[in-house]
Amino acid sequence: MKTEEVKQVLVYGERRIPYQLQFSDRKRLRIVVKPNLGIVADAPRKFSEDEVLEAVHSKARWIIRQLSEFEEFHPLPTPHKFISGETFVYLGRQYRLKVLKGEKAPAMLRGRFLHVTVPLKSDTIEIKAGLDDWYRARAENIFRRYLASCMTIARRHGVEAPPITIRNMRTRWGSCTAAGRIILNLKLILAPVHCIEYVIMHELCHLIHHNHSPRFYQLLTRCMPDWEKRRTLLRQVVFPHEEPLKL
Repeated sequence: MKTEEVKQVLVYGERRIPYQLQFSDRKRLRIVVKPNLGIVADAPRKFSEDEVLEAVHSKARWIIRQLSEFEEFHPLPTPHKFISGETFVYLGRQYRLKVLKGEKAPAMLRGRFLHVTVPLKSDTIEIKAGLDDWYRARAENIFRRYLASCMTIARRHGVEAPPITIRNMRTRWGSCTAAGRIILNLKLILAPVHCIEYVIMHELCHLIHHNHSPRFYQLLTRCMPDWEKRRTLLRQVVFPHEEPLKL
């Protein structure tokens, strides 16, 4: 999809907010505020520049609100270099990476340290692969465990246990397919347990209501009365240089 990019400035009161305007083959205008505070307005080619500027201005309050929310998390975490001493997150808690030299072995959590043993300590590709394997193994175990616990409540409301798939997703924490399969984002293993339960319950309710209608939220509230608090906590989980994830 070829795009044409133009730099623009949104003027709202005394604020001057720079953003990137681009035209592409999409059908609708999309405005994205990124965690790094960058703003992109992606517009269909059929739109005139004036039409886009007017649409962006109409969303000024929303844009400022999104910027304010992300500013609370700055500075954003920097991308990992996979060296000893770096901080990694697991279930909402921080652990220090300790790279050990030796025969390659599965990563292990020991106290507040995450140990990775590799033949060459400078081999960041091998270190990353070991961590990825560890996170996926933990996700497989923990997601299925909390699916089972959520099902004890969901079954009372007519929900049947679905098959689940775990994979990396760029924009969503989870999704529910038309065939009744739940897909969970591997990154969810970084979030606190209360957030994992919330995402699973959210997707289980989609097995009954495949939308975000009032009836969906009524069911979610019956299954998990404190879901709004959990959602607020989940929104605090951010990643460097990535768009916020949705449900």
